Amino acid sequence: MSNLWRDDIFDNLVRLKRGHDLPNQNIINGKFPIVASSGIKDFHNDFKATPPIVVTGRSGTLGEVQYITEKSWPLNTTLYSISFRDNLPKYVYYYLKEMHLENFNAGAGVPTLNQNHLQKLKIKIPQFEIQKKISAILSTYDDLIENNKKRIHILESMAEELYKEWFVRFRFPNWENTEFEKGIPKDWRTINSGEFIDVVKGKSYTSPEIHDEFVDESLPFVNLKNFNRGGGYRRNGLKFYNGKYANNQKTYQDDIVMAVTDMTQDRAVVGRVARVPKLNFEFAIISLDCVKLVPKIYSSTFTYCYFKYSGFSEYIKEFANGANVLHLSPNQIGKQKILIPPKQLVDSFEAIAVPIYSELNILEESNVKLEIMRNNLLPRLISGKLSVENLDIQFPSSMQEQ
Repeated sequence: MSNLWRDDIFDNLVRLKRGHDLPNQNIINGKFPIVASSGIKDFHNDFKATPPIVVTGRSGTLGEVQYITEKSWPLNTTLYSISFRDNLPKYVYYYLKEMHLENFNAGAGVPTLNQNHLQKLKIKIPQFEIQKKISAILSTYDDLIENNKKRIHILESMAEELYKEWFVRFRFPNWENTEFEKGIPKDWRTINSGEFIDVVKGKSYTSPEIHDEFVDESLPFVNLKNFNRGGGYRRNGLKFYNGKYANNQKTYQDDIVMAVTDMTQDRAVVGRVARVPKLNFEFAIISLDCVKLVPKIYSSTFTYCYFKYSGFSEYIKEFANGANVLHLSPNQIGKQKILIPPKQLVDSFEAIAVPIYSELNILEESNVKLEIMRNNLLPRLISGKLSVENLDIQFPSSMQEQ
């Protein structure tokens, strides 16, 4: 390693401090993100930190590092910094990602990160220009990933708006010439949700059968952590399972899964659905915390949109109960009365929606590949094993002001 890197301690790279208390009852809706240990929790009318801000988990979720570019309120479950000791904030962000801070857990029960354990840690810190070059390389990947996420959001919004316009507001093609009865199209019919889908319960498991990473002969295990708040699939929650399972507990790309357990008392996860992405395995297994919804009348595309956008999730979540952990009986999912449109209208919808979700799949798979490439470069760049000293690097737009 060249003399462009110096031996130093962690405290001379960044000083982390505890986030700020903000009880749920004190949150006033506003424009400033409330940053929790695992992501943006909500928005408030006040802030505690100005950007750039690097945030990581202090309690609960450890190891996840966030780079925040707007005024925010880091919560008391986080450690954060706006003081970077004359180092590049983006480099500090990447350095913390490579540290795997979850390995510094000091909690006996709830995972806890104590910044005092980090301050005297011996590290190597490169000169500022080297920090800029390393950050530019990694930021190029992150910018591509972020652009894809924005495109994914646009496509999801298109699918949502199309569904709601046709099947919630009843402004489908030729609706003006459709006969309505009590505000409902006359050729639509009410059925039991058990006629619309089959509900397949997930696999119960023991702790020794679950792994954070792939082990020999294990399979991807779709579980509660794979659900975003409000629904949708969360890739970094995937576990691996190496026990027995039933054939119907297998799940494949584009299958629909629904959360039937919730650790959030505001019911932000229970009853929400997600589409299973491509996982680079023949199939995955579903855990007992979720169920698989198997379409019986229409395709998975329309069926997913129904459970995502019709209001069914908001309704069914109220059936969940429990003191600390909410549980929704899978039997309730198949017992509800639902309204479904005629096949011809669904076919017209799918002619538009299926290509949207096909494009979504392509963008999501592209992001997986970009993340793998970035993650392979990260340790080599942060350690100095891959030299950038003589590289002429074009800085991405996200770093132009740094």
